[in-house]
Amino acid sequence: MTVFKRNIPAPTQMSPVLRRSSYIDYIAHGAPTWDALYSDLDALLYRLRYWNISVSLPKSEFEKLSIPYLSQEISAEGIRATSKIAKGVQDLPFPTIMKGLQSFLRSLNYYHKFVEGYPVVAVSLDELSDDQVKHKIVSTPILRHPERTKSFVIIPHANQ
Repeated sequence: MTVFKRNIPAPTQMSPVLRRSSYIDYIAHGAPTWDALYSDLDALLYRLRYWNISVSLPKSEFEKLSIPYLSQEISAEGIRATSKIAKGVQDLPFPTIMKGLQSFLRSLNYYHKFVEGYPVVAVSLDELSDDQVKHKIVSTPILRHPERTKSFVIIPHANQ
C-alpha cells in the first residue's frame, strides 16, 4: 500500500544501493562493535559514492547510542515511542462519539505494537475509561531486539 504523494520515491527504492531497507533518505544503521560499525560505514560510503548519491554531512550523525527514527527511538536496548509522541497521546481528548472514537483509534494505530493486547483494548474501548487507554499508550514498553540464538514464538492476532 503506497501512502506517499506523487513523484516521491518508494521507501524501498534505495535497497539495491544500501543492501538494507531504509526510509526514503533516512539511513540508520547499528553494529555490535565499533570496528564492525566503521567497516559497515566504509562499505556504505563506498556504495553511495559508486551510485553517485550525495550525503549532507551537517545533517548526518555518527556514533549515537540512540536515534529518533520515524517517531520512534531506537537504541541497543530496543525500540520505544518518543516522549514527544507519548505526551501528545496523553493530551489527546478522549472521544465521546463513534466517529471521534474511530479517529482516536486511527491516531493510535501506528503505535499499536507498544500496547500488549491492543486488539482487545481497541475492541473494549467502550468499557475502559479514557485514562486507562491513555495510560496503556503512554507507558510504552521497550520492544527488545530478537535474540537470534533462541527460537521465535509468533502469536497472531486476527479479527473474526
